Amino acid sequence: MSRRSWVQITAGRGPLEVRRFVALLAGRMEALCEERGLAVVDVTVHGDEGAPASVEILVEGDARRCLGGEVGTHALVERSPERGRAARKRWFAAVAVHPAEAGAGAGAGAGVDPRELEISACRAGGPGGQHVNKTMSAVRIHHRPSGITVRVADERSQRANVRRGVERIAERLAERAARRLAEGEAARWSEHDRIVRGEPVRTYRVGRKGELEVAPWRLPKYRTTLSPGRRTSAR
Repeated sequence: MSRRSWVQITAGRGPLEVRRFVALLAGRMEALCEERGLAVVDVTVHGDEGAPASVEILVEGDARRCLGGEVGTHALVERSPERGRAARKRWFAAVAVHPAEAGAGAGAGAGVDPRELEISACRAGGPGGQHVNKTMSAVRIHHRPSGITVRVADERSQRANVRRGVERIAERLAERAARRLAEGEAARWSEHDRIVRGEPVRTYRVGRKGELEVAPWRLPKYRTTLSPGRRTSAR
């Protein structure tokens, strides 16, 4: 299965001018993803589409390798029409890449591959009962990739205990995935406040037609319009 990543473009706590830059930069990043062989799955816009606080592009492929030179601070050299001529004219946004963890929703248990399980029978423990002491109905199941091991003796038949054990492993895997997902979300959102000004990886200006031009300006231009139909607004 192809690896998935989030390409995050964020304004941090920047003003309206920075959020407008984020919208333009997201268009450039989506174009770069497709140019460099990454499959764009969808685009999530946090806020107004013309001036979002951040944009997240979900891609399939090796995003860190393909976009390694784009991760970091990006600068736009542009005067704001809402401010005087003496006001600042350099605006900063950030690009980061984060792994996209699979969700832990319904169907997580279906992901347990029987070939990754080691199942062995064992004598059921616990007090009393001739049937409990004389049968090998309990099972021990070890999931090699995760290192999770469960021992199940709830049911009277070995087959039922195997089924119950696989379900429990699936539950533990889902819990781990949910924790990783929450940690990943926290890491992504922490990037909103981590824009380092100075030494940007790319510097731009806005061309006559409203497109970003990469310094030294003679390089190819990137249209700013995100493809329709693959965007989810998250306000």
